[in-house]
Amino acid sequence: MSKFGRNDPCPCGSGRKYKKCCFDKEVTYGKPMERDTDIVPIETVGDYGVPLPDKAFFEKNDIHELSGVRMLYSILLNPHLERLVNRAVRQVLIRGQEELERIKKAGDINTLIDIMKGNPDMMNQIPLIEKILQDSDTAVTLILQELRKPQNDSFVELSARILHRSGVDCSEEIINIIKTGNNRRAYPIAVLSVLLGFFDNRDTEKMLWDLYHHLKKYFPHETYSDGALLGLSEMRERHKERALLN
Repeated sequence: MSKFGRNDPCPCGSGRKYKKCCFDKEVTYGKPMERDTDIVPIETVGDYGVPLPDKAFFEKNDIHELSGVRMLYSILLNPHLERLVNRAVRQVLIRGQEELERIKKAGDINTLIDIMKGNPDMMNQIPLIEKILQDSDTAVTLILQELRKPQNDSFVELSARILHRSGVDCSEEIINIIKTGNNRRAYPIAVLSVLLGFFDNRDTEKMLWDLYHHLKKYFPHETYSDGALLGLSEMRERHKERALLN
């Protein structure tokens, strides 16, 4: 259970099968690969014009069938399904017990943040998130501070899930992190782009529009552009829902 099958999606988030991507590298479950060469200098992201994320745009630009940010988006939309799966797996699989005890005994939010930084076992991510959310105001502040620094992919994904569940509109901070933070690898930016789609911020649509075209142009064989595309899609769906209510 700690290894991926040859035909499974590669854990590096490329969207390709494991056997055709990182099969010959050490990649363990719950510890995404780092791709230090996939840097996105934000100052180089061009102006791709007025955003027009209409039906024709989404019909022309598909989301990859398999990608890390697409799986994250599904979790953000359906956290209860992940909880049910986690409970079922725990009935037949025992692992990460020592780490789980550390989470239960942690007496302050800083200890929990440190556990987040250490690539926690997938089995323990739900209890970790739920304990952190017991002090959501402090957690949001600390996590946003940490996201300004270089972090591993697991930390960024967990941060997105916590920030989303907190219900706090931190879109201004996330935009600022993308623009001026030191975590400029493509995958973290893709993850934060997904999260931005859940907020109503007048600057979000333009940023996501430019990021999508930039990532698609400069990383054509990766799935990083899915983050901005999913963010734009989420914004469009919420706008449609509000229009129907009005």
